[in-house]
Amino acid sequence: MSSKPIPSILRSLLFSYIATGILLLALSFLLYKLHLRSGQVSAAVHIIYAVTCFFGGYLAGKSVNHRRFFWGLVVGLCYFLILFAMSSLMNRGATAETSQILLILAICAGGGTIGGMAS
Repeated sequence: MSSKPIPSILRSLLFSYIATGILLLALSFLLYKLHLRSGQVSAAVHIIYAVTCFFGGYLAGKSVNHRRFFWGLVVGLCYFLILFAMSSLMNRGATAETSQILLILAICAGGGTIGGMAS
């Protein structure tokens, strides 16, 4: 177990984004096969964000081994910031409604914090 937070956070973020990619790929397959409605897809994406941030926070908390909830929160916030930046770049600056952005921020931060506390 490492006590260095930066490499631990980077590893946790990498794991979270790989897991997100795999889960979103599975969701796209389900969307194709089951013809899911947009509300179902939106809820599934939010669940994917929460689960991957939880496991990212869990991994960060396990590897840093002190102030686990804080490092879980940092992972969740970094996850959100990267997600927001990439989304803004892909959409050429056009963003979602503020309430939607704040909801995703809360999901990512909460998932990471709970994961850090559970570690």
